[in-house]
Amino acid sequence: MYYLKNKYFYRWAKKQRITDKTLIDAIEEFEKGLFEVNLGNHLYKKRIALAGRGKSGGARTILFYQQGRKLIFCHGFEKNQQSNLSSSELNFLHKLSNSYQVINEDLILEGIQQKKFFKILKSEEWKVWKTA
Repeated sequence: MYYLKNKYFYRWAKKQRITDKTLIDAIEEFEKGLFEVNLGNHLYKKRIALAGRGKSGGARTILFYQQGRKLIFCHGFEKNQQSNLSSSELNFLHKLSNSYQVINEDLILEGIQQKKFFKILKSEEWKVWKTA
């Protein structure tokens, strides 16, 4: 299973000071079925907390998910700057989802090398990495 950020999300999250730990927490909640909306075509909206603002005043993320294969954070926005996705954004994300559905492991690894994707460590890996 791959847990990733695409290049757009990586830049946005860095600007918002969203850590991998925050994303790991969101992944763990998502895997328990805790997400806001299933947008169809393997896309989900998931709230995350921003430093000092919590979830309700925080950010919204859009992630692509194929069970047992890959989870990719692909879009994010602050709730106080945008209330929801526009129809053009949603259409674009559905097209992006179509391309993500056919990406195999070789293309994921190539994308990581080319810095089109960035790995997010799962909590077990995080704990090992943090203590090593």
